[in-house]
Amino acid sequence: MWSEYNNFDVVGMNNLDNVNSWNFHHQEQLRYRTTGSPILRIKFFHYPPYRQKVTLLQGPKDCKLQHKKLNSFFIFNKKVHQRGSISFNRTVQIEPIVQQISMSDNWGEISDISAEERQRYTESSQYWPIQSSLMDEIVNEEWFNKEHMNTWVNNASLHVLDKIKVRENQEKRLGAQKVLLYGIGDCDEFTDLFITLARLRGIPSRRLTGYYISENGNSVEGHAWAEIFSPKVFWVPVDLAMNNIGFYKKNYVILKVEEFNPALADYQVTVKHTSSVAHEWFRSPPKVTPLD
Repeated sequence: MWSEYNNFDVVGMNNLDNVNSWNFHHQEQLRYRTTGSPILRIKFFHYPPYRQKVTLLQGPKDCKLQHKKLNSFFIFNKKVHQRGSISFNRTVQIEPIVQQISMSDNWGEISDISAEERQRYTESSQYWPIQSSLMDEIVNEEWFNKEHMNTWVNNASLHVLDKIKVRENQEKRLGAQKVLLYGIGDCDEFTDLFITLARLRGIPSRRLTGYYISENGNSVEGHAWAEIFSPKVFWVPVDLAMNNIGFYKKNYVILKVEEFNPALADYQVTVKHTSSVAHEWFRSPPKVTPLD
């Protein structure tokens, strides 16, 4: 499961019927130790205005909010003492934008995707090993070379669901190759295997991470899912762990979009005017409150 958090509670929530948005309240702290007269630079992700309306009610002190493509993040860049702690508290209101793309719609043909767009999504990685010999076997299966996007996505989804025999939380993300070898996984593995197959077929795809609020509205968990690019309906969510293709519901809150880097770190700490810094980031699960 993406995230260091297991399931955590939604405050004052019994169902999703009357919910339009969520308040996420984060309390985080960095403890550090270094030498010299250091300038500490910290980068950590913030909820992007992609498929959701984001209102920052209380921002973390001494931080600047920046945006780069689809992602948003805070930057702390300040001279500090040689050791100490810095708190980063924030409250954010998030209104997911509900959208449904039906499997009965025309998603177009895979060959309609431009060669330039295909080329941008061909790099092989630890989690998306499109050059693996195990993937070569899949390429030769009859379903894999279907041209119609709807048909291909349906067949690829069935293939992923067939390969992951056992659904269980993993302490570490396995990547698509180990999924095929072991047949186990959680949302990370469903997502990574599907993305790998899509990229292998020449379909632009990417990974989103964030939070999923349960259907009964009483718990939240860190979650990962995929998006693929259709030449007709553009970016389509594919969440095989939740048996969801094409539907962005109010359950989904996005924190990061991993498009060309398959594993963006939640935070980064660097320092100037010294050679090293020892640090530890303390993160409690966010307090989530539903709003009418």
